Parts: sequence; C-alpha cells; structure tokens
Amino acid sequence: MLDYLDIKESKILIVGNRSYKNLWDELILLWTIKVLLKERKHILIVSYDPTRLQHFLSQFIDTSHITFLTEIPKWPRSLRTYIKTKKRKERKLRKKADAIIIGWWEILTEENKNAYRYRLVSILPCLFKKISIYLMGWIQVPKKSINKYLFKVLLNKTKKIFARDFESVNELKEVGFENAEFFMDTAFFSYDRRKIENGKPRLPAGRLKMEDKKYIIVNINKNGEKFFDKIFADVQDYIQQGYEIYFVPVSIGANKEYSDIFYYHELKYRLKQDATSLKLLKREADFKHFAEKVANAEIVISTRLHLFLIASFLNVKTKVYPYQKKILKMQKVIGNL
Repeated sequence: MLDYLDIKESKILIVGNRSYKNLWDELILLWTIKVLLKERKHILIVSYDPTRLQHFLSQFIDTSHITFLTEIPKWPRSLRTYIKTKKRKERKLRKKADAIIIGWWEILTEENKNAYRYRLVSILPCLFKKISIYLMGWIQVPKKSINKYLFKVLLNKTKKIFARDFESVNELKEVGFENAEFFMDTAFFSYDRRKIENGKPRLPAGRLKMEDKKYIIVNINKNGEKFFDKIFADVQDYIQQGYEIYFVPVSIGANKEYSDIFYYHELKYRLKQDATSLKLLKREADFKHFAEKVANAEIVISTRLHLFLIASFLNVKTKVYPYQKKILKMQKVIGNL
C-alpha cells in the first residue's frame, strides 16, 4: 500500500501544485520520490521554484540525481518571465519522460475552479507523444459540462489512478474507470517513524531542551477564515490557562489566498495585550525541529489538512475546522486504517 507504485516505465515526470511552498504537497512529493527511487526510476519534477524545492527536499534525501524543471506558466506575467529566462528550453527534457504522475491534494475537483486548467496545461508538451499518465490524489467526478468533457479526455489517456480515499475509487468505478486503487496519502508516512516514540521525538541527549511552558499549535488559511472567530476563542481560552501559542504558516505565498502568514498578523492584532503569547513556528529551514515542536504540543488546532495529518502521524491531539470535504474524508480514512 505504501512501498510500491505499480508503474512499469522508467523515466517519470512528476507534475503537481509546487507553486506556493505548501508543506503537505512537498511531503507527498517526498514519499513519492522515495518510493520511485527505491524502484530505480529516473525522476523529473516540475516546480514553480525548482531551486527552493530542491533545497527543502535535500534535508531528507539526496537530490543530485533528480531533474528539477520550471512549471509551464498559467498567467501572462509568469509567461513573460518564463520566456525571458529561456525556461522553454526545458520542454525537451519533459519529452524524454515515458510516464507522468499528476498529483496531490484535490487533483481534480470542482472545489478548486482552476484544477482542470492547471493540470492539463502542465502536461501539454507531453501529450503529443505516446506516454503513460497516472493520477494520484483526491479525484471527484465533475458535474459541469466542460469539466466532464476534460475529465473524459484525461481518463481516456490515463493508465492507472492511485486515489487516497475509498470514495474516489468507488466513484471512478461507477463512471467506468476500473483501474483505480486506494493508495494512502504518502505524506502521512514521509517523516521517519523511528524518530517517534509514543508521540514524542527520540532526542539525542542534550540536543534540545523542551520549554517547561506548555504550548499549542495553530493554523488558519484563506479557505478556513470563516472559522477565525472560533479559533480565536480557542486561542484566548488556552492563553488564559497559561499556554503559549505557536502559529504555523503551512503555505507561504505572495498573496492572501496562498499565504497563511496573513492570519498570524490578524491573530496577533486581535489578541492585543495577549499578543506576547503568540509566536511564529517556521518549518522550512529545519524540518526536524518543526516535527519535534509539533510532537510536544498539547493540541494542534488547524483549518488545513496538512497540519492535521502531521499531528495525527505524531499522535498529537487535534481539533480540525474542515473547510473542504478532503479533511473529513481523510479523518475517515485514518479511522479505517
């Protein structure tokens, strides 16, 4: 279920939402790479910022034999930059792939209006040759006419689907796609379990002295901002009990829609004199330290699936405010497992 992907081809192009420094997408990618490297595949990865992504992944694996490519632009501004930096030459490298994995989060869903455009644009250079396509992630059968058409076109070219919930597998079979199987969200296992014992990290003696003061970890994002008042009430309650609050910006983008840091500042402003209890917990530079902090939290309160799953992996108590079906689906999957 976790250690083998039924992909016979040797040169694999991985396409996903690599644009916005999204923690869970990166961890999904990490385990997928680990599985493919174990199977001795040659890997090419499409990313908005290949240099940054390679640096993040190098904390966990040797990336020297992986080819990092710049994603095909989806907006006029990024298209100008793409042309100016001569990244279009990378199209030749894409065409060397004999299989594509299109994946992560809600890969094809009408909850995200850009899902179909993003996925199909990303693989255009490869569609003019015979190539195997694999889908990996959440997949919802569409209801809109244009999406139904695009969905049918893509399924006709798809060799196999690795869906991370049982509902997707059943829905796909109902529309006539039989070669779909459940494959647990790979990010759930990307961090080495041997470093965890009873929900707490195994720390080398003297390496890290955990704070005596208890703390909780919080995340809010654009999609979950409707729960802001409820989370604010949670935070106030824990501060009154003497807890410190760590805010984790899971996604770090250039605007409010993709940058959780906006809600850190909003939370700090609303707390007023209690704002000294609120701290920022970054996760990019030292992921091991980040995992240790999560493992020792009293509770993780989040609107993001990403942080909920990391906390669940580390056996930390969670409180989730679900803004999309995917969070409820994954709670069910974990319960079943």
